[in-house]
Amino acid sequence: HRLDNVAATLGGGAVVFGGRIAMNGFVPGELSLTATGERMRFNYPEGFRSEIDADLTLRGNIGSPVLAGNVTVRDAIYGRRFETDPNFFNFGGTTLPTGAPAAASAVPLRFDIRVDAPGGSLRVENNIASVAARADLRVQGTYDRPILSGRVEIDRASIAFEGNRFVTTRGTIDFSNPNLIEPYFDIEAETRARVSDQTYRVTIGLLGTMRSLIPTFTSD
Repeated sequence: HRLDNVAATLGGGAVVFGGRIAMNGFVPGELSLTATGERMRFNYPEGFRSEIDADLTLRGNIGSPVLAGNVTVRDAIYGRRFETDPNFFNFGGTTLPTGAPAAASAVPLRFDIRVDAPGGSLRVENNIASVAARADLRVQGTYDRPILSGRVEIDRASIAFEGNRFVTTRGTIDFSNPNLIEPYFDIEAETRARVSDQTYRVTIGLLGTMRSLIPTFTSD
């Protein structure tokens, strides 16, 4: 069976499907399908409003298909309010909750997708932060256990905390854990505070994962 330039709309964007599905009798066999879409809008990841382009292929047999290709983020913005609490920087020794392993899925899908977000296309705009970032990521693994690798680089960011506005001097978020999606933060921000006719440069650093995030504070 062939799909020849089948046009559709997904997330408000135009998508064109093509390729073929080989049949073994009445059972689907080898897959060779393509999908190209532009300006598709999704509420994904959770909390973000995203607009993306995608050029994807689905290959392999029906028992072990691989979804591969490229996704380009045109714009993704997170605007949800963030409510701080008195223990905002109390990260030391915290651990993420663990639960029972997920049940095996009936979807035998594997991924090999590159995600490119050019400079400034990833944004946070809410009550405490204004952030613009870029990313070069790769999604691999399976439908049940996706793995994310690569880096997010912060181009610019300002964060309001305790009446002061901190501006980042450097910031990266790396994904390198081969067993789970776990970001590793290396972020530094500074502000200038005036106390009793003296001006201080206060620097805050965050280093590590959410399981063991280490905050540092210095001032000049």
